[in-house]
Amino acid sequence: MIISGDVVELSINGHSLRLPPRVDQLLVEQRKVSVDRWTINQTASTTPWLFPGQEPARPIRSEYLSLLLRRHGFEGLASRNSARLALASDLPASVLADLTGTSISNATRWTAYAKRDWFDYIACRKQT
Repeated sequence: MIISGDVVELSINGHSLRLPPRVDQLLVEQRKVSVDRWTINQTASTTPWLFPGQEPARPIRSEYLSLLLRRHGFEGLASRNSARLALASDLPASVLADLTGTSISNATRWTAYAKRDWFDYIACRKQT
């Protein structure tokens, strides 16, 4: 997590993601809690996890994190589906599959839901 002034960014796999105000305050609080837990048991790992598991040396399991987020009103599925549909309306299926890490058949279904043809995209790619 990168905090500069009042802007909070989450660094995931080398990419920085700027967080909305509601989320950034929760993560700042979570960071304080996780650092406190890690301080108690520093022998477990060299750096604290943002979301430590039962043992501070291990991250929280994704299933439990999803449950905690739902308890705080963050529903991921609807947002993920909306984001994927928006991407499907702007990207061809092959690019969507690579970008989201899904299968080409799944990406093709999403582009079919978006009902967008790619003739302009193909023509533009052919010219360059």
